Amino acid sequence: MKTALVISPHADDAALFCGGTLAKRAAEGWRVIVARVTNDKRDSVGLTFEETARRNAAELREAAEALGVAEVVELDYNAESLADVSQVELRGRMVYLIRKYRPYAVFSFDPFALYEPNLDHVRAAQAVEEAFWMARFDLPYPEHFEEGLKPFAVCEQWYFARRLPECNHVEDVTGYMEQKVAAGCAHRTMLANILNQCRMLVDAWDGPVPEGAREAFESDPGPLVGAFLMQQAAQTAQEARLEEGRLGEAYRVVRFGDMAGVFEALGFEVTPGT
Repeated sequence: MKTALVISPHADDAALFCGGTLAKRAAEGWRVIVARVTNDKRDSVGLTFEETARRNAAELREAAEALGVAEVVELDYNAESLADVSQVELRGRMVYLIRKYRPYAVFSFDPFALYEPNLDHVRAAQAVEEAFWMARFDLPYPEHFEEGLKPFAVCEQWYFARRLPECNHVEDVTGYMEQKVAAGCAHRTMLANILNQCRMLVDAWDGPVPEGAREAFESDPGPLVGAFLMQQAAQTAQEARLEEGRLGEAYRVVRFGDMAGVFEALGFEVTPGT
């Protein structure tokens, strides 16, 4: 059984960025594991830190169940604060996850994403990127070996982002979008915060407000989120020239990591087809 490990800086990242692919892998018999890096205790409207953290954790598990995720791992760093965490420490946590779960594929934010405004995404992605090759070494983090773990090499790195530096693969997730939408909508506390921010932006806007726009941010976010995810998936599939009516998720996929050139010279299929 192959394992897919998802490094999700926040509770909703896995569902929104790669939920269709995760549901597809789970249906294919893969063991899917989601590691949430932060506790999301600040991502709410009108709640305490404690209640926010509790709700977001519970909603993550609801989303994971919708996708067929086998296990959720909590690293419990404070959200919006990863820039204050030692990168060596954070990298060590990622190396540990790779050595413990021995995934065939790891899904994470692209460390080279364009114009990424969220530093939690950037710092987590950078730690994962360095962990890919550090996890193979014999000497770093010897405390892992005392637990019986061994060095391990990840074969495939699946990078997602708001704006990828390049896309070399679009995964057809046509039959799995219902699960992705259900998982995305499970994050009710975080969605309420997003809608609240949208309302503030409408209030700050000094131009004409399109008819129905304000009401869209006042209503149940489910239909709005579902429509956005479906539209995004349709556009991704169209740009990849998939068959009409198909839906897709975009990635930069790297096989064999920094050794890709060596494996390509030996005749391995290094770059997946779109």
